[in-house]
Parts: sequence; structure tokens; C-alpha cells
Amino acid sequence: MTWLAWTVLCAVAVAQPGWAEVQVGGEVGWQGQAVLGEVNPLTITVTNGKSSVLSATLRVEQRVGSGWRGAGMQRLRAPLLLAPGGRARFAFPWPVEAGSAPVTVVVEEDGTELARATLPLRLMVEKPIATVGSVVAYPAGGPMIALAPEDLPEDPFLLSPFSEVRLTRGAAVSAPAAEALAAWAAFGGGLVRDGETPTVIPSLSAADLADAVARHGPRPPPRGLLIGGTVLYLIALGFALPPLSRRGRPWGMAALISVVLAFSLFYPLFFGSPQAITMLLYSLSSRDVSRFSYDTLVIVPIREGIQEVSGWWVERVPPGTERSGMDIEWAWGPDGPRTIVAANPGQTMILWRYGRAWAAGGTRHVVGSVAVDAGFAPLLAAVGPVARAGDLVYTERIAERQGGAARYEYRLRWEPDG
Repeated sequence: MTWLAWTVLCAVAVAQPGWAEVQVGGEVGWQGQAVLGEVNPLTITVTNGKSSVLSATLRVEQRVGSGWRGAGMQRLRAPLLLAPGGRARFAFPWPVEAGSAPVTVVVEEDGTELARATLPLRLMVEKPIATVGSVVAYPAGGPMIALAPEDLPEDPFLLSPFSEVRLTRGAAVSAPAAEALAAWAAFGGGLVRDGETPTVIPSLSAADLADAVARHGPRPPPRGLLIGGTVLYLIALGFALPPLSRRGRPWGMAALISVVLAFSLFYPLFFGSPQAITMLLYSLSSRDVSRFSYDTLVIVPIREGIQEVSGWWVERVPPGTERSGMDIEWAWGPDGPRTIVAANPGQTMILWRYGRAWAAGGTRHVVGSVAVDAGFAPLLAAVGPVARAGDLVYTERIAERQGGAARYEYRLRWEPDG
């Protein structure tokens, strides 16, 4: 039902007589109520009324923003395979922002549109409380949404609209849904009442991420090399001009060319070529959460272009601010969903997701006794308020450079003592 298991969508059902077309429908938000500024479930239902197998593409589009503050598009493309008479229902994480237009859903086959639906947005500002199981009394303190235990998602992204999840007595929650609840609660999503509550780890702060960006920026040209190269260039130029003015042998010009070529070769060899984009990935895991990690990806573009990253990411938008990357698309590849964003120079983007927990390996540290590399500062600052002396922290750093892209990955796993 969730996008995590979706490589190729397939649903098999018994054909029903009288159907003759493909139908599509759905809603945005839990029970059709979307929370503003949060990642909401986008639920889509597709019915194949044809007598043949439906091999098509599911396409979703929505205009985000407004004319005065800038408008963009968020899109989704996924393969769809449905047997004759088949019916399938899917739920995707879908950010809902102010000024957004209704969501358009299209099923197309070989470029031909087979079905289309427009899903309206019914917005709510206050995050509701989810009550799972038999509702004896409505909870005080805000709106409520009643869910059956089987309605709980296996993807913590889809719990984002809730401020709190209350499990009533006797509510049998599946193991995958319980893991999603644990991840959502542990990484600051909300409260879980009458269930196991993990230690809450604060999110990575914007100030710490800004310091990390400054630390990983392109290195400035070394002054010594620049001054030395300039002096050699002027000396070579001085030797080259007199022979040229007398139409003599151009040994000076040859020396000038050699100096310039040597400088252009040695600079990128020892100090690196100017990079077009810098990406910082911070992955935070906890022993209390067995399946998921909390990942933050910072994209710092130096040049304009399109950036594609593996996984389903959404932009992190602090309260009271607006999205910086207006165009975003989620598409399926051979290895699952991929996120495609438009990178604009001077516009740092911060994306986040629930990734796969990092449960083994790395360098072992004991909190309070061993210093950790400064690159892990945003992660250490997040676990700092809850970590105690004697706790274990495992770290791993990966640095890659391909062409004009510099990528740094920092992983940290916190294991409380005892």
C-alpha cells in the first residue's frame, strides 16, 4: 500500500462484467483533510475496467506557490501494471503548502490519456490527534481522526500530519506499523500514548547545518600559489617581450606558455577543480528505532542544473518560511523512487526523509571521553541533549567527488548505556 514496496505496481482481481474503462480517484490527507505545511498522504485508487492488462504510467501534478512569491510544480511518475478488472490503492507522501492548486492525477498508456481526476484540497491548520481502535470519548485539545489499527501506515512519512497518536486498549498494531510509529516519535514527529515511547531526538538545527555548509564549501585559491604563479608570469612576460619586439627567437614566449600551462595543471591536481555542487548527507540512527533513520540532505548548487538523488525526499520548510526549491519530481527507477530537484545557484536546499537504519559498523566512541570529527557536529548537537556519559556513538564518514559534484556523507548511531 505504501511507496516503499513499489517497484512495479501490480494488483490482480477478478474481472467484473460491465466495466469498459479505466477509472482513477483519490484524496489528499487523512480522510480528505490535508494539514497545511506538512507531508500528507496522497491516496490514489486505480481501477482497470478493460478486458486486457493495463500497462500504463501514473502521473500526478500540482502547482505550488503563487504568482507574487514564485510558483513551481511538484510531480510524480510511476509505472502501473493492473490485471483485467484489477483495482489498486496506493498512498504517497505529499507535501502540502499554502497557495497550492488542486492535485491532478492522470493514467496514460503509450502517451494516450485513459483517465483523469482532480483532487481538491480541504486544508486544516491545526494538526489532529489520531485515535487508533475503539473510540470511547473524543480527546480534548484539538481535532481528532479515528483510525482502525490496520489503517496505520508502515511509512512514518504518512504520520506527519498528526500531533499525537493514541492507541486505545486492545488495538493490535502490526510490527511494521509499530516500527513506523517508533521512528516518527523518536525523530520528533509527535507523541505516542499508551504505547512504547522511544527517546525523542531533536532535529538537526538550521544554524548547525549552515556552519556545516561553510565548512564544506569550495576551498579558496592558495595565496602562495597564486602569488608565485603571478610573479613567474610577469618574469616570463618580461623575457618574452624584447625578443618579440626585435623579431627574435620566441624563447620567452615559450617560457610564458610553459608557466601558464604548468599553473593550470598543478592547481586542479593539488587543490581540486571548482565544483558545481556540494551535497551533505547526515544520517541519524538510534538503538530505539530498528528500521528507520532520520536523514537530512543539504544541496548547495554553484551552477544551475537538475539534481537527482535516490529515495523519496521532501524539502524541509521551517515554520513561517517558504520553499526554496519550487520544482520537485518523484520518479521510479530500477532501484526504487528517485527525487529530482531544480538547483539554482545561491539557493541552498535542505531535504529530509526517513531512510534505512544504520545498524552495524563504523568507528566506536564513548560519549564524554573521545573527541569526534568536526564534520559530525550537526549530528552530535542533535543527540547532545539526550546523550549521557558512557553512551556509545558509532560514526562513519564517506567523501566522494565525481566531476563537478562533491558529496560528503556522515552517519551516526546513538546507543544509550544500559
